[in-house]
Amino acid sequence: MKRVIILGVSLCLYSGLAHAAGGAAVIAEAERHVAATLPDPHAVTFRNATVHAVDGASVVCGEMAEHNPPADGVYKKFGYVQGQDDPVIFSGRPVPAKIQFNEVNSWLNDSIKLEDLEEMGCVPKGTYHHYNEQLNQVMAQRSQFGVN
Repeated sequence: MKRVIILGVSLCLYSGLAHAAGGAAVIAEAERHVAATLPDPHAVTFRNATVHAVDGASVVCGEMAEHNPPADGVYKKFGYVQGQDDPVIFSGRPVPAKIQFNEVNSWLNDSIKLEDLEEMGCVPKGTYHHYNEQLNQVMAQRSQFGVN
């Protein structure tokens, strides 16, 4: 009986360590893919990386900065689905009071990235809706070619 209990405990511990090692491997894979999107992939700082499952796939969520930022520096949120080449990176920039006409597509694309992160479970539900409402308010007030 003692052997069965010891074997059971050993298997549980091994399973837990293997799962942790697998999670670390997925995080490392995600960080490689995120870093590859930047001009200087070696200067990236990562924090708060976690792994969870969404629809049977391993998803890594975390934050990254392009350079070694101060403690209160700007980190971008990212999400990565294991086995895919394109991570989702949201700039996290606050919506300004005015958006220039030539910047509209950039803001819309960034908004879509936040929606993707919400679907991946990387940001709380409602984050995209709140951000998009702010963006729509500013877009409704912007002038186009100098005309309101």
